[in-house]
Amino acid sequence: MTSRWRLMPLSAAAGTILTAAAPATNAPAQTATVPAAAPQVVTRRISLTELGFTDGIEMPGLSGSRDIFFPLPRAEDVEGLRLQLPYRSGSAFESRRSLDIEINGQPQLSIALSGDRQNGVIDIPVAPGMIRNGYLALRLRYGGAITEDRCVDQRISGAYLSFAPEGTLIAGLKPGALATVAKVAAIMPRTGAIHLPDQASENQAAAALTLAAGTGFTITPPPASAQPIGNWTQGWIGLGGAKAPSLAVAANGTVPGIRIGGTDPAAAARLFASRWKALAATPDIGKGLRQAANTPASMLTLTGLGADLPIQTFSDRATWTVSLPATALPAGRRYAGLAIDLAVADDGSDTPAIVSATMDGLLLGSTRGVRDGTTHLDVNLPEGLATARNTVEIAVTRQVRAGDCAYAPQGYPAQVLPSSRALLADAPEPADFHDLAPAFAGGVTVVVPGPQQIPALQPLLSTLLGKATPISVSYGKIPEKGPFVFLSKMPPPGATPLVRFDQGRVRIAAEGGRTLISSDAIGSLTVAQLVETGGRPALWVRPGSGFAALADAGSAAGLARGNVAFLDTRGIDLAFSTLRDELVEIRYPDQTNLAQWLHRYRLWLIGLGWLLVSAGFIYLLRRIYSARSSAG
Repeated sequence: MTSRWRLMPLSAAAGTILTAAAPATNAPAQTATVPAAAPQVVTRRISLTELGFTDGIEMPGLSGSRDIFFPLPRAEDVEGLRLQLPYRSGSAFESRRSLDIEINGQPQLSIALSGDRQNGVIDIPVAPGMIRNGYLALRLRYGGAITEDRCVDQRISGAYLSFAPEGTLIAGLKPGALATVAKVAAIMPRTGAIHLPDQASENQAAAALTLAAGTGFTITPPPASAQPIGNWTQGWIGLGGAKAPSLAVAANGTVPGIRIGGTDPAAAARLFASRWKALAATPDIGKGLRQAANTPASMLTLTGLGADLPIQTFSDRATWTVSLPATALPAGRRYAGLAIDLAVADDGSDTPAIVSATMDGLLLGSTRGVRDGTTHLDVNLPEGLATARNTVEIAVTRQVRAGDCAYAPQGYPAQVLPSSRALLADAPEPADFHDLAPAFAGGVTVVVPGPQQIPALQPLLSTLLGKATPISVSYGKIPEKGPFVFLSKMPPPGATPLVRFDQGRVRIAAEGGRTLISSDAIGSLTVAQLVETGGRPALWVRPGSGFAALADAGSAAGLARGNVAFLDTRGIDLAFSTLRDELVEIRYPDQTNLAQWLHRYRLWLIGLGWLLVSAGFIYLLRRIYSARSSAG
């Protein structure tokens, strides 16, 4: 069954947002605002995938709600809005279910969902006047019941409602919405490309890496021709010359974008990728920035990490997901624990709610919910658990009050409070790739032969460079101080690599001698190693024959665990730690010295040693027994 609902436009209300410009101590020397060469109306499509709902939205059972915020410019800069949400619905038993859609707390649409499997598209126009403070606030409220009997538990219904990640808000943007850097930055798609010139300077290469770390865009060469506008779903940032404005609106054909130039484009890139950019879109950001600036170095608040912690109304279980990336750590710090504060409403049951926290699938701890007050859950992170990307799930579980048919299942609210935080401690010397993120946070130099290698190197560093990391680029010269990344066929001077290429062929074997990577295959693979030279950490990347193809590998090439990684054209093929992984061996078939021979046959030698010791012990016992027999 396919159905479509439409809603006539509401009366438009005048909506305004304040636009603020904040001074920054590291601001570039010059800025400029240039009108974009854009058509009369630019069609901007904002999908659920772009907002972080890569798998769509799932609402199991008979209740659920979700708040969605679409970033938009001022109401007078929007020609029109249309919301399109493909959905699927079904129930194992006959039920009465409905979906309500609200915008800024005002009901917009209410539809009935049948018990049969149902596919459809919600398609409604939205008045631009409903934009508030740079966002359109959408709430999806789902509810239902199987029968009027209070005994029925909603969990046995088999009901569900899901929205596809292709759900989109379509906005028509007038030329005024793209007239300044602040406006374009606020509405620009969250995925796109950074156009690095073929003969880019070291500063331009550093600016490209800074933008990639701060925006998530991919570094690519400039396009050969202009791009037709179509639907604006991909952003772009170009790099201009020394005489170009530091920040300016530009257009590639009819696609609006940002161009960064000046004598220090890296400084302009840091400003553009930093939190100051948000001041141009939301006036309330200033208070949050002042609070973040006063945050002690011993912790990071979950809200400061970008976690979405809305109030959830539920009857049995609610979860919040928080990301703890290594790139968010200050210089020389590591994640040591979590201090979680929750407010859990009392449902009147004698059984308290249970609050728990897991990280990367490992249960960290749990506690009982406090009825009148704030629930505190403090957990420590076991050593070795954290990696480059960490996912924390905070859950609240209630016992549904429906055992004696006296109560109908009812939802009660709970919320993770903004005071929740990640606790930090001093970081040890880097032993894994992800340990380089806090080591690089104070500044890192990327040493490459030229700008042509930057696009392929960027995916490897995506897990190690944060948006606030001071990045420098050097063409061939290693800095005298500080950590660095070194791209070369030869290791950095003074470093002792973990995998050596000056001892003939190299083979990676598993326990028992089974070949994992042959010596013939290693020549085509890119090898990344954690090394040390002059008392400072460094990352040595030895490019393989398919190194250039890593530019399209994306997150699959990001370095995380281990201190040695082999990468093919698709990403990481094998990564391991020479300090912990005893099942992986690095062998040099052309070397036959005593150390290699002993290492290769160590298991046989250990067995032979035990055999000789046992034989000697038995011989000694026989001599003693014979001597006692002769004497007696």
